[in-house]
Amino acid sequence: MKVSEIMTKEVASVSEDTKARVALDIMLRLNIRRLLVRNGKLTGILTIRDIVYDGNLERKVGELASRDLQFVMPTASLKEACMIITSQALGSLIVGNGNDVEGIVTERDLLRYCKSPPSNVGDIMNIEPVIANRDATLKEVLEFMKKKWVRHAIVIEDSLPVGIVSVRDIARALLSKGLDVKVGGFMSLSPFKVTPDSTVETARRIMVEHNIGFLPVVTQEHS
Repeated sequence: MKVSEIMTKEVASVSEDTKARVALDIMLRLNIRRLLVRNGKLTGILTIRDIVYDGNLERKVGELASRDLQFVMPTASLKEACMIITSQALGSLIVGNGNDVEGIVTERDLLRYCKSPPSNVGDIMNIEPVIANRDATLKEVLEFMKKKWVRHAIVIEDSLPVGIVSVRDIARALLSKGLDVKVGGFMSLSPFKVTPDSTVETARRIMVEHNIGFLPVVTQEHS
């Protein structure tokens, strides 16, 4: 398959002068994690993490957007796109020739089609995830997420994962109540988990089938 067959053709964009608050509202309403930024022409790409990590909703998106635009040709294979995203730790690639934008392809798009290598979750898992409890504030959790440059934290109760806090969850709070609120009120439940012995392909299928981007890894007795 080629990138052109799975890319999203209609890509939302905003001007450089758009306030972060407006951009964040657009992303939450459209259930997307990134926007293209333009000033007549394409000048950057803005992610939900860029806004949440900065925290100032009155800033212009032109001040927050990344100028490091990574393109892939629409005729590229999915394997080529997967290699670019994984080798450079990217969340998305702009589809086009460097000037004209034809669409966008994200890590989740590729996850649906790129089968995982024959290895186990324990070989690739993050052994030091951010962990929180229900009574921690989102502000506290966000500080740890920023230090580790991650998009998720695991909520633990009685030594077991009961929920996930994502950058998107924090974004909802940022727009409504601010971050001095407890994790328990904004976390997402975490019914799915894997063990270190689970295959990476099993984890991939769970994530694809349930449209999630993060899985807690637990020991066999807690699975």
